[in-house]
Amino acid sequence: MTIEDRLQNVRAEYLHRLTQGRGHLLQQVEQFLASRQGKMLRPRMLLTTAATLGDESLASRRTLLLATAVEMLHNASLLHDDVIDRADSRRGLPSVNAQWNSRVAILVGDYHLALLMRLLDEVDDPAAARRINDTVLAMVEGELLQQEILAGRTLTREDYLSIIDSKTARLFATAAALGNPRHEAFGLHYGRLFQLNDDLADGETTPFTQPLIEEEQRILASLQETLTI
Repeated sequence: MTIEDRLQNVRAEYLHRLTQGRGHLLQQVEQFLASRQGKMLRPRMLLTTAATLGDESLASRRTLLLATAVEMLHNASLLHDDVIDRADSRRGLPSVNAQWNSRVAILVGDYHLALLMRLLDEVDDPAAARRINDTVLAMVEGELLQQEILAGRTLTREDYLSIIDSKTARLFATAAALGNPRHEAFGLHYGRLFQLNDDLADGETTPFTQPLIEEEQRILASLQETLTI
């Protein structure tokens, strides 16, 4: 089994879970979301590190459910982020809050989190559940720190890196560690570089952005010797 094959399994599992909701409005929103999935980079990270432990790890149901859980968490965060940022579009298409309203987007984001909890219950791995729970806490803390900065606090390098880690890199690190704990650092630095380049592309640069990109490129290059993604 290849990583691409397994990623398709994760996509199918995610869509199956997502489209089981009751109620016409929920089904409408679920179909809307199902038609526009992204690159699934976070579950891909988990599958890639799981594959370093062998085919049995990659093909296991635990790996499938945890990769699906990671995607659930990521998409829940996007739904909530679009409300916070008042974003009208996501991946070039209308966001849920623009297509319906903010209340619907928040509730569907919460629904994703409830599905995530069900997945973790099925996995029955307290350590994995605790790691994902800690990641959710970090993501919320990062968002609150960003709101504090936007309210007028001076942004420091430490603040900037903390926001990047909490909102983006931590989930990549968690995905990597759930696949194989040895590669948690790779996930963290991959996530940092991903967000830094995203900030650069969006024109949301700071005095720390370019130096951090160069630093993370060096670190990631050294870690990538043992893992290809």
